[in-house]
Amino acid sequence: MIILSQIQVYKYLQSDILINCIYDLGNNIIRQNIQNQKNHNQKQLVQKMFLNSKGLLEDSNQPELLKVHEKKNSGSEQKESIFGKTKFEKNTKYFHIMGHDEPHAIRRQQILQKHPEIKILFGPDLMSAWLGVGIVLAQFWCLNYFATTNWLLYLVSSYCIGAVLSHALHALMHDFTHFLCFESIQYNKLMAIFLNFGQGVPSAITFGRYHADHHTFMNLPNLDPDLPSQWEVDHVKGPLGKFLFLLFLPLFYSLRPIFIRPLIPNFYEILNLVSIIISNSLIYIYIGPSALGWLILSTYFGLSLHPLAAHLITEHYEFINRLETYNYIGIANFLILNLGYHTEHHDFPNIPWSRLPLVSKIAPEFYDYLPYHTNYTQAILVYIFDEYMGPFSRIVRQKLQNKAKIQ
Repeated sequence: MIILSQIQVYKYLQSDILINCIYDLGNNIIRQNIQNQKNHNQKQLVQKMFLNSKGLLEDSNQPELLKVHEKKNSGSEQKESIFGKTKFEKNTKYFHIMGHDEPHAIRRQQILQKHPEIKILFGPDLMSAWLGVGIVLAQFWCLNYFATTNWLLYLVSSYCIGAVLSHALHALMHDFTHFLCFESIQYNKLMAIFLNFGQGVPSAITFGRYHADHHTFMNLPNLDPDLPSQWEVDHVKGPLGKFLFLLFLPLFYSLRPIFIRPLIPNFYEILNLVSIIISNSLIYIYIGPSALGWLILSTYFGLSLHPLAAHLITEHYEFINRLETYNYIGIANFLILNLGYHTEHHDFPNIPWSRLPLVSKIAPEFYDYLPYHTNYTQAILVYIFDEYMGPFSRIVRQKLQNKAKIQ
């Protein structure tokens, strides 16, 4: 029998072996607690997802826009969060069904309650009118110059120059339809029609009416004209189908509302149509048909398979689970007049494009944590080639059934 002295026992307790054993035991307990917590969180998450009577997945979890975060992601995490997390469980025959209220209305109340000073950004900005006049004049100079060039320069210039100018007019038109240039609603509408002179398409007033529905009924099926139709969900599949969808995106966006929720034309829409017919006729007569063709082709390119048109995909397509609105932060915002600040725009539609970057400066805790796009071209490629992305990659808000058993 070996009897240890008090000194020997003390030395043994101080040995590296015992310390390492205690350290390993503590780590194992911590890891087990973390794993148990993850399993608990996952179980809670699964319990909030159901199959309804139609076999579609319903999700009663909280949307990402309404979650509170304190730490801003780094650039590398942003890239991973946008393009590396598209592969989550989803409906591919319909949209992502969630039951929450419109998140931007909730965010608006929260931000105003905490930062009432943000109201100083509200109201019209007359600079938009002068900028619109300048871009229309630049577009007319370009169509006159490039109308007589060879066919290669004709096409390249319409894609690289005309499309950029036309898209800038589209961005300004968007602000005018929110009545953010003049105090007078009538003046805003007339100015929006004037911008169409630099596009050759009578879209301003009709766009404004349906865009108002997009804000009012955001992500509500059969009411939000920005949501793809069920036909698009059923037929736009695979890389080729999605490529063709983007190629003909102007047609989808212009025809979709007519089939989903047609509106009776009003006086300003008729005035818009007549004005553009007269303007296009004058271009055709005095400058030539090739000039008119260059103008319309530029407008088509600007909303088609073009990097600047990618915002039509990046704004609301669900690249990240339960996140329904995204920003783009990058140099293209200079060309598209801050359309990339889309979360801020939906939070406060009454703030003009020129002041949108100031919103996150005033209320950074509501924006800094949100993932954002930094590359429009990459977003287009991901949309085309990622099998987890498609017209079904949208969140819709509707009453949940939650009657089926948990799968």
